[in-house]
Amino acid sequence: MRNLRCIHHSAAPGSPTLPFAAAAWDTISNTSICAFGPSLAQPVIELRRLPTKGSNQLESEILASWDALSPLPELAQDKILSLYYFGHNDTSCLVLAGGDIVVVRHQARSGEEKISIVGSVDAGITAACWSLDEELLVITTRADTVIFMTAEFDIASSVSFTPEDVKLSKHVSVGWGKSETQFKGRGARALRDPTMPEKVDEGSLSPCDTGQVTISWRGDGAYVAVNSVEGGARRMIRVYSREGVLDSVTEPVDGLEGSLSWRPSGNLLAGVQRLNDEVNVVFFERNGLRHGQFTLRLAKDDPGALVSSIDLKWNIDSTTLAVSFPGRLQLWTMGNYHYYLKQDIHIFEARPKDPALSVMWHPEEPLRVTVGQAEPDDGGASGIAASNVHALEFISTLSLGSKSTPVDFGTTTVIDGCRLTFLWPHSILRN
Repeated sequence: MRNLRCIHHSAAPGSPTLPFAAAAWDTISNTSICAFGPSLAQPVIELRRLPTKGSNQLESEILASWDALSPLPELAQDKILSLYYFGHNDTSCLVLAGGDIVVVRHQARSGEEKISIVGSVDAGITAACWSLDEELLVITTRADTVIFMTAEFDIASSVSFTPEDVKLSKHVSVGWGKSETQFKGRGARALRDPTMPEKVDEGSLSPCDTGQVTISWRGDGAYVAVNSVEGGARRMIRVYSREGVLDSVTEPVDGLEGSLSWRPSGNLLAGVQRLNDEVNVVFFERNGLRHGQFTLRLAKDDPGALVSSIDLKWNIDSTTLAVSFPGRLQLWTMGNYHYYLKQDIHIFEARPKDPALSVMWHPEEPLRVTVGQAEPDDGGASGIAASNVHALEFISTLSLGSKSTPVDFGTTTVIDGCRLTFLWPHSILRN
């Protein structure tokens, strides 16, 4: 089992007046492109390129700036939901909650507009995500529809969320878990069907659920998952093919929240389940069935630990899961079906009600990541608008004991949160 060691951590200057909103990677120049704004006080969006690693540049480069008033009366301010950079034509695509899809040409040619709106959804947009092959953009709307758009922003298909979708689930409850169907006499445990859980979840919402919609693609782009609230009473993850055909829905899980990240290798979807006294990362298969979980290690004496917002993001090679909180980042890896906490980094000073850190893994270098703190929906009262954007890089290392006789015992140390485990020959564990 390897450990993660940080080899680079720097803070790049962002916008001095606008809050951080989203980040994307330019793999050609190996730099981060970040979007800032808009805010209630300043309804403007700025697109900036951050300084490269090791450069002496002190300020970020402004690529574009434009006014972004909210087109919807129910939105006090517009919001950036997605930022994606296309290296083949040097453009950035931003999807806004107000319904606009904006393309920014970094090097506009003669006769081309630098900033143009290439599409608009009148009802407004709740989430957006590009496939990793850059061929499809999936957006969800305030009218409870899912729209699949091509790279030329033509609509390939459109489907609606309906209560009938839940019937696609093949997960059947035969009554186990209800007190009136439980045998309470002697030998009850021995007679209980071991394949059935002691409690059957009904999908009740978490008290901290914000109603957000999240989209996550499988690594090969064949399927996409959408996490949304169904009927105001239950969280449900729908899985669609890239043609827009509903493939499956997840089984009910009490306390499931809006975070969602599909492992690029394709075998697991990760979500967050919040219970009364703990928070779990739960996993689903593509067919919607539960497939394991682990509990986040949060301090019980931290009043905001169990109520703060949480987000998930797998890195590109599926080896590391980033779990982000307001101002805080945890990195988890898995070995022998056990999840190890490798890094717990406090980056920003943030309040429990602030949104979780925005994490963007590098699409080619698995252990490089850009981290920013978005502004809460308080009109800028948090005072974090001028926060920097942090760039971190890790390496996967082995921590070995002495190789010199006579103390060459062949030990390896493994970090797991605040615990250090020693692995000895023949897989003997000593703490």
